[in-house]
Amino acid sequence: MKKKSKSTWGIFSCVFILVLAAMPSCKKHAKLPDENDETTHAVKFKIKDFEAIVTPLKKQSSAGKRAALNGATAEDQLLYQWTFDNSNAIPEVALDAAVVIDYDNGKTNYEFLGGWPSSGKSISFKGVKEIMVKIPTTGIHSLGNWAFDGNSSSTGPRALLLSYSLDKGNSFSVLSDTIKYPSGLSLSAKVPVSASLGNISLGNSKELWLKISLFAGSRDGGIGYSPTTGTFKMDNLMIYGQVNPAALPSKFYYHVFDAKSKAMVKSGVLNSQETFDVELPNGTYYLSLIAKNSTLPLIVAENVDFEHFYATNAFSEQSAELFAGRDTFEVKGSIERVLNLNRIYSEVKLSFTDSEDLSMIDSIQVKQLHSAFLYYPFMAHSNDQVDESVLTVVPHFTAAHQSFAFNQFMGYYLNNTAIKYQFRVFKEDQLLRTFELGSEIRNNVQIQFKGKLLETINGNLGFQVVKNEDWDDHILIEY
Repeated sequence: MKKKSKSTWGIFSCVFILVLAAMPSCKKHAKLPDENDETTHAVKFKIKDFEAIVTPLKKQSSAGKRAALNGATAEDQLLYQWTFDNSNAIPEVALDAAVVIDYDNGKTNYEFLGGWPSSGKSISFKGVKEIMVKIPTTGIHSLGNWAFDGNSSSTGPRALLLSYSLDKGNSFSVLSDTIKYPSGLSLSAKVPVSASLGNISLGNSKELWLKISLFAGSRDGGIGYSPTTGTFKMDNLMIYGQVNPAALPSKFYYHVFDAKSKAMVKSGVLNSQETFDVELPNGTYYLSLIAKNSTLPLIVAENVDFEHFYATNAFSEQSAELFAGRDTFEVKGSIERVLNLNRIYSEVKLSFTDSEDLSMIDSIQVKQLHSAFLYYPFMAHSNDQVDESVLTVVPHFTAAHQSFAFNQFMGYYLNNTAIKYQFRVFKEDQLLRTFELGSEIRNNVQIQFKGKLLETINGNLGFQVVKNEDWDDHILIEY
């Protein structure tokens, strides 16, 4: 894939703003003046170096990359993850968006309370007997492990049983013996729960239902069990397995503007493919195309306003990869255009050099201290919007693996711009420390902060910073 020169991007950046609207299919917008009188022509777009661009989107999200991001083995990719920190049951990582959490025959009126860490949220169920996690199996090559943290109110359950179904609940197979709460467990503590899913053969099943059955358990001489008012809460729900790379949801978002009226006349969302067509009458047009490999849609401004519309991506989406291309063309008949796509995100990595064992770290919360990045494909704009979303990393540190990474959506920049983050480190639900790191980068850069997470040097933490501004090289920043 050739990179578009900076000068070309600079010229484009002075012309127009893209209107980006994530829509399920091709759809017309403003009617062109001569649309009823003129014959439309097929305009075919072809992605240059398609395999080099789109196929790596799939491969990079498979075993090697997921393992690096989440501390799992190469066989254990993170398929689904819920932190519930946004007070909803939408997963932060999802191979397929059609996933459901319900309880007791389809109820979804759950609540959200303090979780682990306590600065986050957990999902809470009142008077619950059975909780179901229903996930589509399309795209899953094989299953690995299922894990979550749980606990109950004083009158809630104190024992649970894990099972699964491949026939939408008609029959269940047990995954574990009954799991009992430890004696003397405090209400603020958590019970880590995990079960292997590796022996499950998915066959032709379209859904996997994971069930948590809850029971009174041993009350330790304390308050009695109430099946109607007792509550159970759950946090840090994760499901691992192996992905079929061909099933990863790479999407193309395209938008076409009429050069004369400045109106958006075509937009749509396509499964990633080497070529696609749109029908347009005679005229001059501007096109923007964005590729994103995620079940979560591209975020766009709510108002379809040519001067202020933009695209962005939630900071809490740790591993989304986005590429973008632009084109100006004149239609007089059927034509074919070749598009170049360029990376509009950068990769931020933290590598820790502590001699101390870091495996006791429960989670690390990352918050942006810089303004949210917005992508205006054809025009430069300043922005002071803030993305309040928090990225929660459950690192699973080992002696051999003491790092994690996340993708920072950037948009397109000719020059470096400031990035700055706050990191909050938790151990056993207790905040160990808070620190900040920053630098200056643009899109299509890999940056690494390297230093000690817990140990200090003369009372201060010093990180080395390394940048790879050609993406194929690697940049290190020690701290």
